[in-house]
Amino acid sequence: MIGLWRKVSASVWGQNFIAISVILLFFLTNSVVTARKITKTYDEPVHHEYGTQLLSGDSERFIDGTMPISMWNALPRHLAMDLPDGVLKYWLDTFLVARLMTIFFSCGIAFLVFHFSRAFYGFLPALVSLFLYIFDPNIIAHSQLVTTDIYAAGFLLLAIFSLWRYALSRNWKNMLFLAVSLGLAQTAKYTAISYPFLAILSLLIFDLFKLRKEDGRNWFKRSLPHLWEYIKLGILIVVLSIFILNIGYFFQRTFTPFGEYIFWHSPLSDLQKETPILREIPVPIPHAHLQGLDWTMAHEARGGLWHGNHYLLGNAKKVEGFPGYYIVAFFLKEPLFTQVLILLAFISYIRKKDHSFLDGAQEIFLLVPIFFYFIYFNFFYSSQIGIRHYLLISHCFLFLQGIYSPKYVIFHSSIRSLWVLDLYTCFFPFYLISPTIFPISTKLSGIVKMLIYISQIRTWIGGRAKALYRNIWIKI
Repeated sequence: MIGLWRKVSASVWGQNFIAISVILLFFLTNSVVTARKITKTYDEPVHHEYGTQLLSGDSERFIDGTMPISMWNALPRHLAMDLPDGVLKYWLDTFLVARLMTIFFSCGIAFLVFHFSRAFYGFLPALVSLFLYIFDPNIIAHSQLVTTDIYAAGFLLLAIFSLWRYALSRNWKNMLFLAVSLGLAQTAKYTAISYPFLAILSLLIFDLFKLRKEDGRNWFKRSLPHLWEYIKLGILIVVLSIFILNIGYFFQRTFTPFGEYIFWHSPLSDLQKETPILREIPVPIPHAHLQGLDWTMAHEARGGLWHGNHYLLGNAKKVEGFPGYYIVAFFLKEPLFTQVLILLAFISYIRKKDHSFLDGAQEIFLLVPIFFYFIYFNFFYSSQIGIRHYLLISHCFLFLQGIYSPKYVIFHSSIRSLWVLDLYTCFFPFYLISPTIFPISTKLSGIVKMLIYISQIRTWIGGRAKALYRNIWIKI
């Protein structure tokens, strides 16, 4: 555990807390100001309405993709219903307050990014990770919306953090924290179904590497006793996830027999038809959740046709997606120097030779979900509607820059200027007005236009990029 969890004195923590509070206050203020000036996206009212409906005791679905986490956004409106007419009632019922709830959650993610990165790499890399998060145009954009994308990304990072804690200290407290975090993730997005599998896979890889490092000959036999631990963890995750989901849907229509569901054309409908024995089995999760999963799977099987055609680099498709779509979307939507820093982080990790085992293996908990979702979204996911789904791993990329340790600034003069340059671009107000100082830096195209932000790659590759912009569907 040495090097993974750096303890600091109370005075240092106090100073750091003040600094981080100021940064988060800036992020909060900037997000609120910009959120007031953007119109509603097409799906924000849907999520807000479903959250309000759930708080009123009705969990029945009217569209796919809505989740119990939207109750957090609808909570102010629900509270306003019981208040007398007045300024407070009017203010709580505004859509800005609903967006403010997402902003508060994103502030929590920002703090987790700093806290987690600090435990991994130290204060300075954590500070850079925090700056990259709060000044990332895609993060800013989705932190202001009444949707579920930022929640799913935040719960994934929380699950990774809790998994890392459990891997270092195997006790019931950390196991419970991990299971609860994975259960809460199920209320945010259906993609979270994959989180528990990735968590156990990451833990398995971590343990195998650790055992092999300790005893290269008998590492496989020594890994067998861990099997019972994985089984206990899996059972706890399933039980708590089901319980949390039932709380989220207020236990409505739980234990509905599998045969009473009316599925669309999805794998669930095929399973219902081909296995009659399952039709009488009661399903221990709320009806609305499994129904929504069916709708989402049917939607995905049709390539997200409800969102229209897929467009990429001058080509259009109706059902099947474009391989590598999110690679292009990330390249066009993420600030270029952030991408450079991420690339340097991966190179630094590969070339790192002087770390102890744990210092090298800790990134497994980030790399496993990154590689899984990178492959899944780019080559198996056909609902391609912009970078919003890629937020799951984009903030993990920002976190990983901590591998690119400050020691490179001191000892490697060949890349020192690039490190300082990227640190400079983190300071949003300065690099907005610094085209003469850093003419090749990536500048945001207007403080209010984060939803349609595209990195200024056109300054590098000329007018041809404009055609790329017009032909890639960057949709919220």
